[in-house]
Amino acid sequence: MNFTNKDNGIPHNFAVYTDSSASQNIFKGEIVTGPATTTYTFTAPATPGTYFFRCDVHPQQMTGDFVVQ
Repeated sequence: MNFTNKDNGIPHNFAVYTDSSASQNIFKGEIVTGPATTTYTFTAPATPGTYFFRCDVHPQQMTGDFVVQ
């Protein structure tokens, strides 16, 4: 997965968790300060379903669903 942070001087990352409690991570990407691009490599969960993702630096503002089919 290519991750592009276009926010000048602002750190972000991409992290996937089993659910929105963010107590058990599946993948935590390295924090990248923008502007910059990195490649994250990870294995998606084998079980289809909806998982939770967020930016760990901004855990309340930057969240979403990671869907495995």
